[in-house]
Amino acid sequence: MDSHRDLSGERALFIANEIGAAVIELIANGMDVNRPDITDHLELKRKTVGNTLYKGVLRDASAVVWEKQGASYE
Repeated sequence: MDSHRDLSGERALFIANEIGAAVIELIANGMDVNRPDITDHLELKRKTVGNTLYKGVLRDASAVVWEKQGASYE
């Protein structure tokens, strides 16, 4: 059970890292930083990588960003 928790924690770190890297790349390229652009960036990257596990992390990162799409932050 501990190893499952560790794996899940590591996966969360990878997901957070990919989201952060996408934000940094968008800023560096002078692009807007918003959910659709972050998701597009992650999906494009997912299509270009070959590693299946890495593709899964990118898919999950995109889902994390996208699932809050309709949220209101007033």
